[in-house]
Amino acid sequence: MQHMINQKPLGLLPRILRKAVAALTLLAASLAVQVSAQESAQESTLGDTVELPQGNNHLQPFASLRYLIVDAERLAPEAVIARRDQFKPLQNPWVDFGKQKGAVWLLVAVQNTSARPGKWMIDIQRPFVDELLVQKRTSGEPPETLLWADRNTPFEDRPVVSQYLVAPLWMEAGERAEILVGLRSSTGSWMPLTFATPERMRTAHMQEARFNWVINGAMVALVIIAIAMGRLVGWPLVTAFAAYVGLSALFVANNEGYLHRFIWPDAMGAYEPANLILLVGMMIAVLQFARLFAGLAKHYPRTNRAVQVLQALLIAVGVSSAFFWQSDTMRWAVFLHVPFVALAYFSTAILAWRSRVLGATPFLAGSAAILFTVATMAAVLLSPGRFPMTVALDYFHATLLFESFAFLVAILVRMLAIQRDLNRSLEAEVNATREKLQLAEALQESRNRYDLARTHAESLRARIAATSHDLQQPLLSLHRGLKDVAARDPEAAGNLEAALAYLQKVTESGLAGSMPKDDDDEERPDQGIETFPARLVLANCAAMFGNEARAAGIEVRTRGSDVNVTTEPVELMRAASNLVSNALKHARATRVLIAVQRREDHLLLKVIDNGIGLDQAQLDRLSAAYAKGEDSTGHGLGLHLVRQFAERPGHGFEMRSAPGRGTCMILRLPRGR
Repeated sequence: MQHMINQKPLGLLPRILRKAVAALTLLAASLAVQVSAQESAQESTLGDTVELPQGNNHLQPFASLRYLIVDAERLAPEAVIARRDQFKPLQNPWVDFGKQKGAVWLLVAVQNTSARPGKWMIDIQRPFVDELLVQKRTSGEPPETLLWADRNTPFEDRPVVSQYLVAPLWMEAGERAEILVGLRSSTGSWMPLTFATPERMRTAHMQEARFNWVINGAMVALVIIAIAMGRLVGWPLVTAFAAYVGLSALFVANNEGYLHRFIWPDAMGAYEPANLILLVGMMIAVLQFARLFAGLAKHYPRTNRAVQVLQALLIAVGVSSAFFWQSDTMRWAVFLHVPFVALAYFSTAILAWRSRVLGATPFLAGSAAILFTVATMAAVLLSPGRFPMTVALDYFHATLLFESFAFLVAILVRMLAIQRDLNRSLEAEVNATREKLQLAEALQESRNRYDLARTHAESLRARIAATSHDLQQPLLSLHRGLKDVAARDPEAAGNLEAALAYLQKVTESGLAGSMPKDDDDEERPDQGIETFPARLVLANCAAMFGNEARAAGIEVRTRGSDVNVTTEPVELMRAASNLVSNALKHARATRVLIAVQRREDHLLLKVIDNGIGLDQAQLDRLSAAYAKGEDSTGHGLGLHLVRQFAERPGHGFEMRSAPGRGTCMILRLPRGR
């Protein structure tokens, strides 16, 4: 309770700022507190008698205190007063003798130097003790017990209702008396005895309560904020954080007496076991938060198992402390785990920082605050009387808020990163939707162009039909004139008859092609693609290259299949003729096979020769445009055009060859129905 050090009341914000400054360096804060306490004690001392403060003031008479430590199970004031000559002056700047099995007695002489009687408050600044006795002893009068309380005394039965033990002191004008204070406590012997006017005590307690409620309220707000982020960062992580912060808030409330004053007034004796259980729960929760935040199970499985073993030990210790909390061994078992947990947590934070875990920097800052807090409390406990325990506790409570805020910032950084990734995904989805709309617009434009081209084609078809119709009559006249020619030269007549038959077929084909389709025929946007028998390609190739093959002494055979192919017929015929022409002209073969093979969802058109073959380097070179063989007189576009045709959807092209073993050219084609 740092408010008892200064003579003037402080506001809440300056108090919090001063506690934050104290967190930067324990040594500087402790020295400042010691100097302040010694100056206050010197100013409030009149020889061996302490002058009670006036107005809105207080004093801590450490320089005038005498003490005696007695090994006793109960407080016996008369037996202690009989040993008055054994009381010794206080050597340290603060009243703290560490853990004592017996009783600690304090004796100080006070005097009301004013001309009026008055009331003062003797503030012990502790909410719970095993046993406390405060007596006023005036010469020639029986001792007056101002306060007696043990661990089961309810707050309402205390002479001054407060979360701290306070004894009222009435002094007549000019009266001098001795104040005897006896204390037994299993949680330590620190006792910042303070004399204050009622106004000063109310102000100080109000400021202290406000500070503690601000801390607890802020921690509850942090829990609510973390829960609101649960869906983004994951409920296990948020649950561990909420458990740690919630248990920390309960730990602060229990230490300051609020839980037993407002929630469990009939369970005053549960203060110490509740403290142990809450401390163990905090350690388990903070380790769980560290494991999940750093991803130990995924990145550092050995460290993860070690932390889990530590958690299991803490669970066993926590369960045991609920039944054996009065045992010194049990208390040490709990407190000795604290530095190990702090080191494990700090080590985990370092691993998270080295692994570049999102939010690792504030996470590391929070773990450093925990480690520094543990070191501070250890220094206070190992050097009783050298440092103010109340200031250390206030610092501990403020640090809990800081580290909780740091952990929330770490979670928030992770949430923002996840939100950023979600925004990027959403932006990508929006862009994809925009591209789809653009494609839809392009498709509609393509359909419009198709309709325009179709209209133009219908016009051309009509013109072809008219032309073919106009040719019919001259052809009939030529047929009649052939009778005269046949009588004079039968051979010439035969040739003319064949030519006229060809022209007749052409005109009939033109007329048939110009006929409009039925209304029920499906219109295809892929203009030029047709489904037709694959054997027609083989037959056309055999007829086209038959004379050339016979003249070169090459045997050309076909092996067809009753299967349809769906593709652009003119382009397929061009590709197939290029493959056959290459085999006849450049393979130096004696046999060429043109075959069609059926597959489940496609078919293969193969041109196979028994020529000299090609190696892989020659195959790669001949695939490029304008590349020609060594004895070629062509333009070098044959295989390149075949590859362009094979780039259509559902098409493919492959060349297989080996020197001396011939060549096999394979076209993959969509199978028609």
